[in-house]
Amino acid sequence: VERCGVLLHLIDGTADDPVAAYRTVRAELAAYGAGLEDKTELVGLNKIDSLDDEEIADKLAALRAVTDSPVHALSGVAGTGVREVVAALAAQVAARRPEPEADAEAGEPADTDWSPL
Repeated sequence: VERCGVLLHLIDGTADDPVAAYRTVRAELAAYGAGLEDKTELVGLNKIDSLDDEEIADKLAALRAVTDSPVHALSGVAGTGVREVVAALAAQVAARRPEPEADAEAGEPADTDWSPL
């Protein structure tokens, strides 16, 4: 995990206190050390298919109140929000990669058209 450029924290949306779960993960990262607590993170409120709209809004607001990181709502089972989270992760990873070197023969940038979607 030390080599990861971006961390995704999946928080169980059906938990009574998603903020406590988030804080537990943050404390574990700090306790582990190696700069993990300083890594870029995205937070995902998962299992939203099990919640009503009001619960989703309340839990998202609670998480956003304790982090400056982007917070996404998703459901792995239903697929809701998964593409958006993967795209956000890919964008964060791409932003941290060095510029591609030019193809020596063609004088053009290396192929960077890869997409996770």
